Amino acid sequence: MQDQVKLILQVEKTVFEARYLGLPTPLGRMKGPRFQYIKERLSKRLKDYSEKHMSIAAKEVLIKAVAQALPTYVMSIFKLPLGLCDDLTSIIREFWWGVENGKRKTAWIAWDEMLMKKCCGGMGFRDLRLFNQAMLARQAWRLIQYPESLCARLLKVKYYPRGSLVDTAFCSNASATWQAVIHGLELLKQGIIWRVGNGSQIRIWRDPWIPRELSLRVTTKQGRCRLRWVSELLDIEGRGWDFDKLIQIFNPADADEIAKIKLPPRSPDDFITWHMEKTGLFSVRSAYNLALKIRTTPQSQATSSAPGGERKLWARVWSGRVPPKVNVFIWKLARYILPTRHAKFIRKLEPSDICSLCSREVESSFHATVACPQANSLRMAMRDLWQLPDESYFRYTRPDWLLLLLDHCSELVRDQLKLLLWKTWALHNNFTHQTGTMSISEAVHGLRAFYSTIFEEPHATDKAVGKGKAPCPVSDNRRKGTECQKKAVGKCTLGATSNRLGQMQCRRLLCLSIRGSRCWCCRT
Repeated sequence: MQDQVKLILQVEKTVFEARYLGLPTPLGRMKGPRFQYIKERLSKRLKDYSEKHMSIAAKEVLIKAVAQALPTYVMSIFKLPLGLCDDLTSIIREFWWGVENGKRKTAWIAWDEMLMKKCCGGMGFRDLRLFNQAMLARQAWRLIQYPESLCARLLKVKYYPRGSLVDTAFCSNASATWQAVIHGLELLKQGIIWRVGNGSQIRIWRDPWIPRELSLRVTTKQGRCRLRWVSELLDIEGRGWDFDKLIQIFNPADADEIAKIKLPPRSPDDFITWHMEKTGLFSVRSAYNLALKIRTTPQSQATSSAPGGERKLWARVWSGRVPPKVNVFIWKLARYILPTRHAKFIRKLEPSDICSLCSREVESSFHATVACPQANSLRMAMRDLWQLPDESYFRYTRPDWLLLLLDHCSELVRDQLKLLLWKTWALHNNFTHQTGTMSISEAVHGLRAFYSTIFEEPHATDKAVGKGKAPCPVSDNRRKGTECQKKAVGKCTLGATSNRLGQMQCRRLLCLSIRGSRCWCCRT
């Protein structure tokens, strides 16, 4: 019999392949080994990139554009096992923090904090569990929007023949594909809302039909009220609300919100829309944001103006014309996750948390970039070139001091401030972890060259060859005691590190004379 059927249908194989059209064949229970190829592809793809030669901003782009996009196709069809989602997240996390000698480097902040949106203080990485659910919610949305399609009619006959998709309780022993739809439906129910037409299909006490931020359902207790449908709350003509009933049945909050609902003039049928978009159309992005909001709202600092915990101040961190790696550094500084001695001391990686440069205060992120004498010297030197904020703003007043400082500045000054803090941290690392040969004058020159490269404003005398690669003046540490250069008649330039470039204490006087005589102040 089997051979006859194969001959009639011209079928060569009687078993399914392991994968079809890039998806695993849904046979039996969809466990982790069925999706093992996703994990292997992700590991191989990230290993192709050497994280030692990538900036932190390049890692961010690679994670968002490549690593988190690989399982998207499978996530739109199947519900991935939670263990697999955690394994994929672990691979991405190790790539972000880096691995040295087979051991993952120190994680300076919890990964859940980095999954928050950038407007909430995170990096905007995806939570793969929630993103999987948001992708599957789209499948449930299509069943609602296109009930006459062949797929919707077939599933309705099999799983909810006498009910609707949003009201039916489904069995747990369904196929893997339908279980995935149910998983997405759970999220979809949190964001759908009924739009009132004639009110004949909307149940007053059960359905979501009040458009507001918190709860879409009625908060008033039903009590002895016999009214069931929204159509019973309309006037005789059915074109307006019966305000006497609203005041009598509902509490003031519900009555006010219901009265704000505008009714259409022709009384069409009621229909379901997506409340999280102004257009009423479903999008995976808004569904993911809803899932993230549901998970993080109890922990976030939500207010009446920002129910999701968003703060406009974080937009100052990511805006501007500076390179993305500078913005990522500013984010680290604002979140206090720079690898300072204080952070290492808390994690028992350093015996002391005192600054190794000044030996005065605890080396925190604020001290290393603002309060340290070396940071202060660089900031004073740059004040003659850039219009930096007043020194009264460079004080640690509260944990969000940096966000308030950036918000105070104009767009141009904000970019200059970001570059200054970034260069200050580089100078600090040069003294603490490297050779320590970079002087304040070299740091000033490097900032000027880097700034002119970004904003396309070359100096009148110095022409940058590349990004921040303009010729650097002579350093005290490298050429101390050498003869002065001969370039002009009776002209000299000052290289110093104090407040005014033209009125500073002379560290080294480059005397440019036609006689080629040694500078008297350079003699030892």
